[in-house]
Amino acid sequence: MRKGLFSIMACALAMVGCVKDLDQSAPVQSDYLVIEASCVATKTDINQGQSAWEAGDKITVVYNGAAYEYVASTAGETTTFTSNAGITNYDASKPIAAYYPVTDATGTVKIEAEKTVAFKGSEQVNSACAPLVGTPKSDNLAGGVLSMVFENVFSVLELRIDAGELSGTAKSVTVSPASAEGFTGYLSVSGTVDPETLAVTAASTGNSVKVNLPANADPKKALTLKIPVGRFVANDGLKVTYETSEGSFERVVYKGGVASYEEKNGKFSVKHLAKPMYAFEASAGGIATAADLVEFAAAVNAGESIVKWMNSEGRVVLKNDIDMSSVTSWTPIGVGVFTWSSNKLTCTSGNPFTGYFDGKGYSIKNFNVVCTNSTKGSTYGFFGSLGAGAVVENLVFDSTCSMELKSTAATDCGMLAGLAWDATIKNITNKGVMKYTGTSDNVKTTLAVVGMAFAETQDVLIENVVNEGNITAVSGGSDQNGGNAVQVAGILAFGTNHASVSKIAHVKDCTNKGNIESATARASGIVAACNRYTVIRGCANYGHNLNTFNVKTETDGSAARIGNITCITGAGSAIYDTVNYGDAISTTKGAIAGILCLVNGDDNVLENVANYGRIITDRTIKKYCGVFFGQCNKKATITNCIAGGAFGAYNGGDYQITELTAENYWDYVGAVGANGVNATKDNIKFGTRPN
Repeated sequence: MRKGLFSIMACALAMVGCVKDLDQSAPVQSDYLVIEASCVATKTDINQGQSAWEAGDKITVVYNGAAYEYVASTAGETTTFTSNAGITNYDASKPIAAYYPVTDATGTVKIEAEKTVAFKGSEQVNSACAPLVGTPKSDNLAGGVLSMVFENVFSVLELRIDAGELSGTAKSVTVSPASAEGFTGYLSVSGTVDPETLAVTAASTGNSVKVNLPANADPKKALTLKIPVGRFVANDGLKVTYETSEGSFERVVYKGGVASYEEKNGKFSVKHLAKPMYAFEASAGGIATAADLVEFAAAVNAGESIVKWMNSEGRVVLKNDIDMSSVTSWTPIGVGVFTWSSNKLTCTSGNPFTGYFDGKGYSIKNFNVVCTNSTKGSTYGFFGSLGAGAVVENLVFDSTCSMELKSTAATDCGMLAGLAWDATIKNITNKGVMKYTGTSDNVKTTLAVVGMAFAETQDVLIENVVNEGNITAVSGGSDQNGGNAVQVAGILAFGTNHASVSKIAHVKDCTNKGNIESATARASGIVAACNRYTVIRGCANYGHNLNTFNVKTETDGSAARIGNITCITGAGSAIYDTVNYGDAISTTKGAIAGILCLVNGDDNVLENVANYGRIITDRTIKKYCGVFFGQCNKKATITNCIAGGAFGAYNGGDYQITELTAENYWDYVGAVGANGVNATKDNIKFGTRPN
């Protein structure tokens, strides 16, 4: 190449997010190919502390298998790179790509597992130094200048941290998975990148990124960090650890899950993940150990102050995962005894928890408890009873947990709570098994993640609760199939309200993946009994439901009533936007259905509800059994529903299955009585399970 070549290329042409044109009056002189570099406009900064190229920035240009180092001549969003030993005789048919920061001929890119940063200005803002890859625009070589567009290879996590009342010296911030089980991919990495697709071939990976802070970092001042992160999916979110000279403090962000990249048609794209954070709590607040938790429970039950476990927002918080293996005898938080009669609930003794408990996404581990209650009307669980205004959220019971209800008297029992009375429960995951092995006195006994929900002065909300644990239950000697039955479910066992009000128990966006094997008259994936004013919305059941309630005659009034979404919808109850995928199986001619067994209110609503599971029983079809409901003899509103799946005979375990079709499905929907005027083919259509 001869000297005196001029840059005459515009910088971004059709690329989104405009970048500035070069000053075409400034000549670029080089004996070698000149690279004109621009970036797709993103929120990711190119250089630490800067949002544009700086004079002296270095890139590696890999052309036809050989690597050349190029240096930026000027600052700007678009600049030119030149080299003292660069490319000569450029041939556009040969492969070329450029990498920032400088790398080798393989195009190695990396995110360091640990690095030290400097702040930009007085605001304690640090910008990311993220790997970029540049590729040429088609047919754009002119005057010895090749225009290349640079893209981000990895995403950037932006954290805006308010340290709150922390003191001492800020030292570092570390990002890691909130849980190993819910994490795939990597946070730090070294590997090579395909310039065209931005696919990365990893040579080494790590599951954390640590940023060491400069000596002038002040934990009392707001801190903004932009941290390059690798390609990962974190279903349980990310843990951010803020280390100071006074100790380490943790928060979990993206508790609902986060992915750091997108892939479409083999092309990878990055994200800018901006997450504001609440203040980190100082050490004097929160529950850090099992001993703390036991002490907290005792204070609640004694009616004493719980301020010492609160953060600055007045919430009781977990500071990390809690291992309960050292706790051999558990007294629930908020013990209580209650009487329930004629849809009225009365607390006769105890102190329900009425505060705000935020688990911060942490896990309870080795919570293995057995309830041997012999006092009628007691509540049992991690929480015994939640009272008016209580909020419990962001908590996980991992697979090391288990609960056995071995009571000899009526008990409301839940892995999270036995009773939620005018309370709110959100973002709870249970992976532990639950068992009922007790005896019943033929009064209501419940077992689920939440045993009983009761709405009186305000609605109850049970939202985004996921059950992955299997459930088993004996009959306990009960022959009841109504309100006094033994009732087990994945999410809520019994939902109701005060007889004189219309407040609602909401079960919203909940999912059951646990299988149920029971000998009880009521068992369901979502809610065993929508007794009164219980509304199920946006829920899904994937678990199978095997029932052995020992009543074998079709005419016996005490036969089981099993439904995979709920067993019964009483007054004021409804189901919206909900689907069942699991099988419901009775070995004993039980009344059984895919969605619900008994539609029991003229004011019930079934809207956008679908069954795709198999219903298997030796009971005669339409005698209280069907793929959608067991029986509908009410003027309930039914719209836009789907009956799919299959119906079969149990036949001693050798199933005889009839697959449903558009031609035969109505024969298996369930029994429709004279008053079931909205249970029609227009409102319940055939459908096949979506992919």
